[in-house]
Amino acid sequence: MSDKIQNRLLERSEAAFAEEERRGILLAAKVRTVALVLVLSWQAIDSTETGPTYYFNLLEIFVFVVLGGLQYAAARTRHTRLWLQLLFVSLDCALLALVFTLSSPFNDDPLPPAIAMDSARFLYFFMFLMQASFSFRPMMVVWCGLSIILARVGMWVWFLSQPSVYSNLDLQEQSVDSLLEAGSDLNFLFLGYAATELLVVLIVSAGLAIVVARSRRLVWNLLSTERKRASLARYFSPNVVNQLSNSDAKIATARQQEVGVIFADIMGFTKLCENSSAEEVIDLLRGYHERLGKAVFDNNGTLDKYIGDGLMATFGTPDPSPDDPANALNCAFEMINALKDWNEDRLLSGFEPIRVGIGLHWGIVVAGDMGNERRLEYGVIGDTVNIASRIEHLTRDLDAQLVVSDELVRAIQKKGNVPNLDRLTLAGYQEIRGRASGVKVWVYSAA
Repeated sequence: MSDKIQNRLLERSEAAFAEEERRGILLAAKVRTVALVLVLSWQAIDSTETGPTYYFNLLEIFVFVVLGGLQYAAARTRHTRLWLQLLFVSLDCALLALVFTLSSPFNDDPLPPAIAMDSARFLYFFMFLMQASFSFRPMMVVWCGLSIILARVGMWVWFLSQPSVYSNLDLQEQSVDSLLEAGSDLNFLFLGYAATELLVVLIVSAGLAIVVARSRRLVWNLLSTERKRASLARYFSPNVVNQLSNSDAKIATARQQEVGVIFADIMGFTKLCENSSAEEVIDLLRGYHERLGKAVFDNNGTLDKYIGDGLMATFGTPDPSPDDPANALNCAFEMINALKDWNEDRLLSGFEPIRVGIGLHWGIVVAGDMGNERRLEYGVIGDTVNIASRIEHLTRDLDAQLVVSDELVRAIQKKGNVPNLDRLTLAGYQEIRGRASGVKVWVYSAA
């Protein structure tokens, strides 16, 4: 597969990820709003403040709700540029740091540093980490962690710059007793707490980023697998699709191998459709393709292509097995039986029965991806394919539903598996275009 095709597949996958990221941002904004409403409700119930200070505190929380609404609106309108999302994260962390650092202008008795820097209040920062993890972007989580660290460091620097505030580094005696004594002072800040907080944020951010990255990789692998399965399902039976999608097999590589080739074509299709509408013709072909395609897949065959009212399939691709010749013959008989049942239903509905000519041959082909970078198809080419097509045309001359080459019959006998061979009748050598000596064939016609 060419680099251009790989790039287009990559672009489609990236577009799918971008949409999932947008949905994650929408979900994060919703969760954030619910969480902040809960905080707002708890603040209204638990706060000891009164008057303007009380309403100012509620206003601060409401600002966060509004900011979350802006994030939700941006995601809804697909304004999910990375820089905008990073800006929202930084604004969240900076605003929360300001709320904890600066007192209400209506409060004459601001919180002392020891309470303002309390670790319990610091836990609110982790709501932003939770929100960032919904974005499905590891970088967003890392950025959020760094923003929290910068915001918290800014808070520590601010309080330690105040004249009345001191830390354990300012103590004349570095002992447990001196620390305990200083701990009762609300202007004392223990820097060990700062180191612990920053270390925890760093560890949690890195851990969440790894989890998000692993989840992203898992989704990528699932997308890749499903894309392969969808592509393979166009050609192969379900069990072969499972085998190929769960392995590193490269079916695109051209190679020579022995396969069974089957051609099936509706006899008198033009006459059958001359009085039918376009919708009726399409319905006819869909029913025909569905039944014959099922027979191919049920016998581990590969559907090469539909050719109007015809069908071509192979047995032994992409990987050969001892049962390929027998599977090809079984498929032909299942096609005949499926069409027999379908014709019974068509007659009851007032439609003409369908008669199909089927040709089978066994031989060496070249198999692999064919086409150009804009359209590739897995297929087979070679003299075996041409002969199989011409054997199918013999069904008209021999008035038979099924014509099988002697090469396929001998391949079945060679493999030691001889099902349905007694249903075939030897028709001798038949002349076909491209073969001077003719082809020895067997025929089958339903009674």
